Amino acid sequence: MSTSEPEPLVEQWRSVQNCYLKTSNALDRELSSHFGIGLNDFETLDLLAEYGDSECRMKDLTQVSPMTQSALSKIVDRLEKGGYVHRSACSTDRRSLVVGLTDSGVKLHDDAAKIHRDVLQNTLMASAHPA
Repeated sequence: MSTSEPEPLVEQWRSVQNCYLKTSNALDRELSSHFGIGLNDFETLDLLAEYGDSECRMKDLTQVSPMTQSALSKIVDRLEKGGYVHRSACSTDRRSLVVGLTDSGVKLHDDAAKIHRDVLQNTLMASAHPA
């Protein structure tokens, strides 16, 4: 086993990974305690909020999300059961489903986004300027 110092590229990767894990854990904890949703749930709501009133096909959502199609489908199922999103047939392609925020989903997103942005501000600024 080598006792040499890690390469700069490895150190950079570990720094990025550490920042990501601290931030995502803080986000998940805060979103869960305030709103009963996880980070992936919020990220899905956040992506849908960017579409506004436009139709968002599940296929399009899958392309802009880092999650797999299967994981995203499960999240949308859970959000639909909670009354935060709705799914319906696409008006231009019967084979596609569109998904959008309900009024409850818009409110949840708006409220959760404040916490999300605060946590991002606090954790990312702390990572950029360690004590």
